[in-house]
Amino acid sequence: MKKNKLEEGDIFYVLYNGKYFFGKILLDVSNRILKIANIDSFKSFSDCYLVAVYKGIYDAPLLEFDEFIINGIYVYNKYFYSKKYKINWQFYMHEGIDYTKIDFPESLVAIHGKGICFTKGELEISTELTEIDYDGEFKVNKTVNPSYYSVIDCACHYQKRDDLMTFKPYSFLESQDFRFALNKREFIYKKINEDPNQTYYQLALKHGYDLGRFYKI
Repeated sequence: MKKNKLEEGDIFYVLYNGKYFFGKILLDVSNRILKIANIDSFKSFSDCYLVAVYKGIYDAPLLEFDEFIINGIYVYNKYFYSKKYKINWQFYMHEGIDYTKIDFPESLVAIHGKGICFTKGELEISTELTEIDYDGEFKVNKTVNPSYYSVIDCACHYQKRDDLMTFKPYSFLESQDFRFALNKREFIYKKINEDPNQTYYQLALKHGYDLGRFYKI
């Protein structure tokens, strides 16, 4: 099946440095979230897809694993369609989205009146960390990746195939997502008095936010 534009739930593949990598569109931020509610924590991702990368590096376009090596990262959607910087993706299949299983990157943000907050999806939870922490050891800032190819480079790294990478960043995803900096993540979750093993959906519900409201319309 040929498609000109990807939709939530679409699985696609990319040929990169002679190998095939699979991804999935989990969320279209503008069309799913921001057209319904003007949520501050999502505004900086207004032109983004939340995308996952499947485990596995393949010699042929045949997906064998249903596990993600990167289970949710923001990428500018325009680069999937740009004439100049287009990602050469191919549609593979469609699979429905279970919003209770969607996960989001975790980082810190400085918010006036609230201090240094842990942010994940819709959540912004005060941590009592200081500005020194925020600018130092715990400098993990929310980030948009300009191209899916840079995400594939990270997927190569976390599967011990740095030889396939085109660009090797200094800190990979550890500097933008606590899910890739586990010791810091454990510390942050203690600060906010939460269980790091719960799903985003469970955590958000505890704080009064139901992701399902963006789907039950």
